Amino acid sequence: MTKRIALAGVMALAMLAACSKPAPAPTAADDEEEDAAAVAPQPEPPKPSMGPADYPAKLLPLIDERPECQPFRDELEAAGKVESTDPLPIDMNEVNKIVARAGEAGCVKKSPQ
Repeated sequence: MTKRIALAGVMALAMLAACSKPAPAPTAADDEEEDAAAVAPQPEPPKPSMGPADYPAKLLPLIDERPECQPFRDELEAAGKVESTDPLPIDMNEVNKIVARAGEAGCVKKSPQ
């Protein structure tokens, strides 16, 4: 029985010795890979597909092209012409109100069904 205990002790020490070896020193090739990864350019964040200034242009096709509807089209075009760098250079609610007034006047195109 003492041989079994001694054998188990020797095996435990061998396993401990195998696990406690120091990690190999980094080579020059490893340093180059790390430098290349550190220098790699970061991808640019995706750009928004539609900004607030594009919103009136998106709604413009909803307004009919009849002469009596032209004032609503003009208002939407004017709302889309902004030269500001503000995050919200236009009042989105005002643009929606223009389209709502055009709908009340019967100037919104009917969607085909």
